[in-house]
Amino acid sequence: AMVAKVEKALEKKFQRALRDTRVAVFGATGVVGFCTAVIAAGEGARVTLVGHDGIERVKQIAAEIESRFNIIVDAADGSSDARKTKLVEANEIILACAKAGVQVVSKAQLKGNDLLIAADVNAVPPAGIEGLAVNANGDPLEAAKAVGIGPLAIGNVKYKVEFGLFKRMIESEKTITLDFQEAFSLAREIAK
Repeated sequence: AMVAKVEKALEKKFQRALRDTRVAVFGATGVVGFCTAVIAAGEGARVTLVGHDGIERVKQIAAEIESRFNIIVDAADGSSDARKTKLVEANEIILACAKAGVQVVSKAQLKGNDLLIAADVNAVPPAGIEGLAVNANGDPLEAAKAVGIGPLAIGNVKYKVEFGLFKRMIESEKTITLDFQEAFSLAREIAK
């Protein structure tokens, strides 16, 4: 749902696609960050996994993504405010996928000139991206010239995707297997 919402905002606000867009995934060691990175990189984005505790764990995850999906993603150390600031400045999209109640990017760090979109899945205060409203849906960010997509806008698509996938399973005559790629395809249809 997150990547589908970002993709729609890129098209609508900036007339571009994900291909060749620089994307930093904060909170990249969890399932949401992992799937988000695979989907965005699969669409041609240049993805960097950001490790809050150094580069080692995200390097291992990047290697796993390459091994399982034949997709290359980079890894970066985001263990200090200075490093996170440089990563925000170096990317056009930042995706906050950290666990609930963890702020990964401050308002002060949102000053990247190339930053187009900041999206966050964390609806539990404090926000993963400071200053991003939970219901933001492509709204301008106060601290940057970028737009923001909040967790309620993403969550609305997520719940519709879950319902749609459950409906497919129930209506299917045969056993079906669905993964996050099918979820992304449906999210693209739903996202506005």
